Amino acid sequence: MNNQSEQALSWTFNVPNGITTLRIILAACIAWLLVAGGTGQILLAAILLTVGWASDGLDGLLARRLGQSSPFGEVFDLIADRVLMTPTLILAVSAGLFSGTAALMPLNPYPYAVIVIAGDLTILAGIIMFMRKRRTQNIVFPTPTRIAKLTYSFQMLTLVVALVGKGPDILLASLMYLSIIFTLLSFYSYLRKGGYVFTP
Repeated sequence: MNNQSEQALSWTFNVPNGITTLRIILAACIAWLLVAGGTGQILLAAILLTVGWASDGLDGLLARRLGQSSPFGEVFDLIADRVLMTPTLILAVSAGLFSGTAALMPLNPYPYAVIVIAGDLTILAGIIMFMRKRRTQNIVFPTPTRIAKLTYSFQMLTLVVALVGKGPDILLASLMYLSIIFTLLSFYSYLRKGGYVFTP
């Protein structure tokens, strides 16, 4: 049996998991700031989002350096990424922070938002299926592909630029289109690598 499959999928307090937990706390703070809706609050939300984005690579790096990698940590990291991004995206759309790109994207911003959110929901569905199958099967968690990691960077950069609200509209629109393209590529790469999670 694979050693990774044998490890318990349970919470262990360590530095990497602490950083991942901080990312979830930041997500709650960002959501509150966006609901408040003031210019200063939205700018602060952009700063916190950047901090959360930067911490994403840090927890994985420390897990490897400190020998604290675990199946739980990998799953927890992906969940934290989704919790950080998806509510922020929904609230940013609700606040009209993508309105400047209306002339540059048909049905703005829904092609971008729907595809990115659908990708996130697919990942969360995969995590749920993995946890269910892991109870009875020897199954290894499919770690993110390189294209998936690059996709997350484009998605987060797009959100940060939208929250900051500065720069030409073409910049934000270009990032939205790149996020769409990379999300679709990431979806394909995830299914090729970890599609077994969804099979009986």
